Amino acid sequence: MTKRLRKNLKPTKESSRKAVLNTPPIIVLTRLNLLEEAIKLFDEVEIPRGVLKELERRKDDVYEKVLRLINENKVKLEDIEHVFPRLGLGESSTIILALKHNKITVLDDRKARRLARELGLEVIGSLAILRRLIDKGVIKENPELLYIKLVEIGFYIDHKTYNKIFRKQDQNQQKSPPNKQYPTKTQPASARRVV
Repeated sequence: MTKRLRKNLKPTKESSRKAVLNTPPIIVLTRLNLLEEAIKLFDEVEIPRGVLKELERRKDDVYEKVLRLINENKVKLEDIEHVFPRLGLGESSTIILALKHNKITVLDDRKARRLARELGLEVIGSLAILRRLIDKGVIKENPELLYIKLVEIGFYIDHKTYNKIFRKQDQNQQKSPPNKQYPTKTQPASARRVV
């Protein structure tokens, strides 16, 4: 099935500043109050109906915000729902839509990112968007504070990996003490706050 999709939906070589967002990046960016700023990084942003269905199950402020952005024509909604084996509705639909229109795909799930790359898509995640917002001066806070906020909203990443992504910013900002420990996914649930 993957070979057939690659053949029929292979992206063109033209570069695109148009993106398709999946559910987790939308949630992360909304929880950080940065979704609208993130959308401004692209010429066009779309979400597939599969992502909207995942958000609709939650019926929370994230869903309401996305509906508002669709109604204001800041985000386009494409009627695509597709499921790949071992991927969710949102990830699968995001990949199909990105292939269909040669767009950047914004995914955080490792399996989905791997498949999207195998199909020839440009893939970025929530952290790449946050990095761009820092570079543009939209996010002015210390990267360590941003890391803490990410952990508080339930986005987990190894602190070493995070520091590699945000190293340039770390050099320009005051660094936190080197022995400071942050909650990780491997810690007991009582040590984590999941939103």
